[in-house]
Amino acid sequence: MSVLLSCGAGCQDSGKYAVSGKASTLGLGGEFTTAVRSDINARVGLNMLDFDIDEEEIEDIEYDIELDFSSFSALADWYVFNGSFRISGGVISMDHEVDLRARGASGETEEIGDIEYDWDDIGTLSGCVEIDDVAPYVGIGWGNPLTSSRRWGFTCDLGVAFTSSPDVKLSANALNPAIADALSADLEKERKDIEDDLDKFELYPVIAVSFFYRF
Repeated sequence: MSVLLSCGAGCQDSGKYAVSGKASTLGLGGEFTTAVRSDINARVGLNMLDFDIDEEEIEDIEYDIELDFSSFSALADWYVFNGSFRISGGVISMDHEVDLRARGASGETEEIGDIEYDWDDIGTLSGCVEIDDVAPYVGIGWGNPLTSSRRWGFTCDLGVAFTSSPDVKLSANALNPAIADALSADLEKERKDIEDDLDKFELYPVIAVSFFYRF
């Protein structure tokens, strides 16, 4: 009888799969994990992030920003020495979009490119920053949801996704037609400056904390 009870308790604790809720620099989302072999797990996940930032300064211009991030990940985890420490690799498919909008007060000026323009002539500046890429990912982490002594618990990840350069678009509705051509040329300089500043995000940091349940 004691053997049967012991076996029943062990069977109750075991599980081949785990689901996780996740908070990370990619947003909020979830993951599904399964074992490939005793020291390797495979997991897939979906993350989303959507929020606004008011009056953020970019290249000395204050923009209202809307972020709309979504991503899908497919990763493999190798648990070194079958412990809790893991080395992870895989791909993250990113669809990240940042909308920019700037509108100065009447009578104020703004330097765009190398020229000072009146906001009454500029109208509204609109822009978009996009990362649409399948990015390789490497990282490390702690915790194995499939071998934990409990059915639930926490894991963490620290890694980097190797993305392509963000694509930047910038335009104005140019309320004064007389400055339209000059403004367009200076906006192109501004766009390139923003793109250069964002090149550092070719290495996108991924930091995550997950709460899992094994079944």
